[in-house]
Amino acid sequence: MQDWQQGDISSNGIRIHYYRTGGVDKPPLILAHGFTDNGLCWTRTVEALMSGFDVVMVDARNHGLSGAGPADVGSLAADLAALVAQLELGVVSALGHSVGASVVATFAADYPDLVARLVLEDPPWRQPSAVAEAKPNNPKGEKAQSPRDTAFRELVATMAQFSDAEMLQHGRSQHPSWPEAEYIPWGQSNRQVSADAMALLELGDWPAVAKGVLCPSLLICADTSRDAIVSHDTAAWIQQLNPMFSTRQVSDAGHNVRRENFAGYISLVREFLTSA
Repeated sequence: MQDWQQGDISSNGIRIHYYRTGGVDKPPLILAHGFTDNGLCWTRTVEALMSGFDVVMVDARNHGLSGAGPADVGSLAADLAALVAQLELGVVSALGHSVGASVVATFAADYPDLVARLVLEDPPWRQPSAVAEAKPNNPKGEKAQSPRDTAFRELVATMAQFSDAEMLQHGRSQHPSWPEAEYIPWGQSNRQVSADAMALLELGDWPAVAKGVLCPSLLICADTSRDAIVSHDTAAWIQQLNPMFSTRQVSDAGHNVRRENFAGYISLVREFLTSA
């Protein structure tokens, strides 16, 4: 990490940690990371953008150095609104990856006066099936614990025991196409994520969110054969839902677009955020 500011704000009683590059008269840009990442997983992107923006990287609830709490996208978006208010950022642009992309989209839809431009890096958006699958709940109406939640807790416990060398090797084996600079912050984020993060996460009704976005928005897609989520058909459907969205495809990349084709990704982000 460079000589960046860091601190905490409070959102509905939960501590939200952030890192900030600062800069006089630079437009503010908020970055929201994906599931299990943290704010510093954006380091390479921030270094490429900080000359033109006052960049604020947020540790989401249950991640990084932030506190724990319910993680429905509405609450996560409210955390960003609290951050904007308490840091007196005014109107911002927002960039999010994966779950973070859903969060910044919800932020833009719920707080339209705060967001000027929006960039989504492969959000977890798939076209809903004709018949929605029912989600089981326990008798108290709370989210039922699934085998996926249990498996995630076990994975977090396993990774917590890794040495630095084992974590590095694990990152290389899981993501062999990533540059070396990505593995250390990724490993640290996986040590910091809460074991309850999966169980607490609720993504909500993304088509309703997409319809509600009022600002110019860029959807960055990649290769679904390499684990990218948003398909060509889904991207076209999103543009039909809301013409405020434009779509660009990055080749030679999967779900972690910026980590797998940084040059292609960052050129699109710069072009969009600086266009009139």
